Amino acid sequence: MTVKYDVVVVGVGPSGAAAARGLVNKGFKVLVIEKKKLPRYKICSGIIFKKSQEITNNYFGEIPHSVYASPNFLKAARFWDHNGNYIDWPFSKDGDGAPNIWRSEYDYWLIENSLADVWDCCTLIGFTASAHYVSLECYHNARNEKKEITCKYLISAEGSLSLIRARLDPEFEKSLKWFVAYQNYYEGHSDIDPYFYHGFLDSQYGDVYAWFNIKDGLQIFGTAVKKGVKLSSYLNNYTKMLESKFGLRLTKLVRKVGCLGNDMCTTGRFYLGKRNVLLVGESAGFLNAFGEGISCALSTGLSAAEAISKSVSSGDDTIALYTELTKQERRQTAVSWKLGARIAGRNLMPL
Repeated sequence: MTVKYDVVVVGVGPSGAAAARGLVNKGFKVLVIEKKKLPRYKICSGIIFKKSQEITNNYFGEIPHSVYASPNFLKAARFWDHNGNYIDWPFSKDGDGAPNIWRSEYDYWLIENSLADVWDCCTLIGFTASAHYVSLECYHNARNEKKEITCKYLISAEGSLSLIRARLDPEFEKSLKWFVAYQNYYEGHSDIDPYFYHGFLDSQYGDVYAWFNIKDGLQIFGTAVKKGVKLSSYLNNYTKMLESKFGLRLTKLVRKVGCLGNDMCTTGRFYLGKRNVLLVGESAGFLNAFGEGISCALSTGLSAAEAISKSVSSGDDTIALYTELTKQERRQTAVSWKLGARIAGRNLMPL
């Protein structure tokens, strides 16, 4: 039996949750599908900037204590140059700073409060889009069965690796350049200040940059390099520096994880969708400098919901509406990378 919805969202990150919540608020019947079992892990610094705090509070409520890591709030991002000097960029002029959260718990709380139907362990296999509806074929891993869904609108909140984007425009997909981000979680100790998110800008530690933060006592650090480049040499240099300058001592590896990202955000080649298929968050190319993506994910998810709602009521082109609604976010993404390059003194993504 084919299941029918007004809108199907693929992906349960902040962009997907925001799109779902915005649409439900407008009276749409929404389904969110997620290939992993919830709550699922997500590689991320887990810092909720002021813009993200405001959107979260307005649409989902106050972030529950169970989502926070210790220390609960971070004062600033501290960027280190190759001489060992640093500059601080405070997260807020007043107040406690930025919430330090676990993305798995934050994302799960968001999607639970989106009020949409949610299917986890459900993988999108393919889709067919026409002028009036979208037909999706999915596979429910836990039930070992195929699902067929029809909807009027489809939203990709899949992240940088988007099956939907690749199917919509294979040539665009071939033109993308990619980087690999890798992160370690260790039990251990360091002398680094846990109330700051640390970024190390020396290119010997990564093509993009290297980072360090602490959550619930775990020493979390990683780096990002151009896809195809041997990451281990950068990571070894970085780890040795942390050991010698910050007293890093590692005892037990808890987790190691990697992910792919692309150059859409730095080149300004945003892909917003086609007809009744919209892309939000990193799927569309929204990722700010130094990897901050939660704020633009929430914002573009809400913009997609607004575009669909306005299109249904007015008959105007959905993608045109969405393009207009995301104009400021696209501009801010571009500005963030220019600012990041100025801070680093180099191109932050030499792909």
